[in-house]
Amino acid sequence: MRHMLALKYIDAVAKAGSIRAAAETLAITPSALNRRILTVEEELGIEIFERHSLGVRLNSAGELFIQHIRAQMADLERVRSRIADLSGVRLGHVRIATTKEIGANLLPGLIQSYRSEFPGVTFSIETFARAQVERQLHSLDADIALVFQPLRLADVQTLIHTQQEIHCVMSPNHLLAQRTALRLVDCLEHGAILPPRGDGVRELIEAAAVKKGLNCMPAVEADDVNLIQNIARQNGGVAFSYSLADQNGVGEGLVKVPLHVGELDPGFLFVGQLHKRTLPVAASKFVEELRKKIDRH
Repeated sequence: MRHMLALKYIDAVAKAGSIRAAAETLAITPSALNRRILTVEEELGIEIFERHSLGVRLNSAGELFIQHIRAQMADLERVRSRIADLSGVRLGHVRIATTKEIGANLLPGLIQSYRSEFPGVTFSIETFARAQVERQLHSLDADIALVFQPLRLADVQTLIHTQQEIHCVMSPNHLLAQRTALRLVDCLEHGAILPPRGDGVRELIEAAAVKKGLNCMPAVEADDVNLIQNIARQNGGVAFSYSLADQNGVGEGLVKVPLHVGELDPGFLFVGQLHKRTLPVAASKFVEELRKKIDRH
């Protein structure tokens, strides 16, 4: 296990891009950390970092070595999780990569419920733009990825794939709030609040607008789901969401109005892992709980 500590140090430096910054995170001195790196480089017979005035970065050899390190760390976590499961004590760490709206709404209650049964399991959740979520699987920085409208799915194994209808969210005082269903043109003409281009919901809305010959110019554009809902709450326009993104309800001071059938193509919520990778027990069991929650919804 001791050799894994040196690998963990190198991984921290690679992520920080600086020996000094990584040393602060690891609570050791920069000189001690640098000696560790030099020792590993000496054993390998080649440098893995390029030193420059602003810090360090991996060279070509380092890029290969860091993939080995992360694979080793992931395999160790998987084995530790399986050993703990054999003893009847669920332990482990689950790393999730997702987008802001999923991380803020779908995951908190589910994680709390899971940890109430298995308090020895810890979680790390990082949010990214939609295009970056899958990359966290390939770099082995995440065990599972949750994303709405995934882009590529290259070398990614699908664990859950569920259809999601888009609906409108607005203040009860909005002119459209009393309608039983809305057309896309109504929303765009009464102040659409949209996420930035590249977002899955925005992509579906723009595609529908093009088909209908509509101008898809938002009244407000924002990349934070809480900010979007707060603007809608202040009667600043019409926002858009999907069921699993507002799992805990659309929030106080907001109402949900469906779109007419056929106004927008549905989207898909995807949960996946790196192809051919065996997940740690804790992560695998969490996916099972996530599937149950989605099936009940």
